[in-house]
Amino acid sequence: MNQEMERQKSVELTKKLADMEGRRPRLYMADMEEDHSKEERKLAATTFADGGWDVDVGSMETPEDTARHAIENDVHFIYFSTDSPHRVRLTVELERALTLQGRDDILIALQQGEEKEKETLFRYGIAAVFPKDYPLEQAGLTMLGLLMAQMEDEND
Repeated sequence: MNQEMERQKSVELTKKLADMEGRRPRLYMADMEEDHSKEERKLAATTFADGGWDVDVGSMETPEDTARHAIENDVHFIYFSTDSPHRVRLTVELERALTLQGRDDILIALQQGEEKEKETLFRYGIAAVFPKDYPLEQAGLTMLGLLMAQMEDEND
């Protein structure tokens, strides 16, 4: 599937989710550490918005503040892209902060994760871990699939 086809599929799925929930899926772009991923985050925000997501972009903040802002914005997913060596710790702290605030239903995706980190991240409840060069359109489709599965489980 090429990028345009993936974008169209994403728009279709976001419309389907909007029909199920009454609103489009909402994504929070986290920024929890100074790194070299600013351009990656800008590109990701644009790509997800073009795919039908409502996107909120966070400023530099702690995992606890990221969780609080995600909750305040009533998002479905938090997307965190970083090349920081602290990405696993930060992502796990984010998941814990969501859980402590009673919102472990908000899913988290980490971009630039390494294969050796996946087991740990999945054990802590991180929904998706994508490698550094994973196409954003495909990441968005994966995240939509996870969100749809979650919604279907909640309705059963």
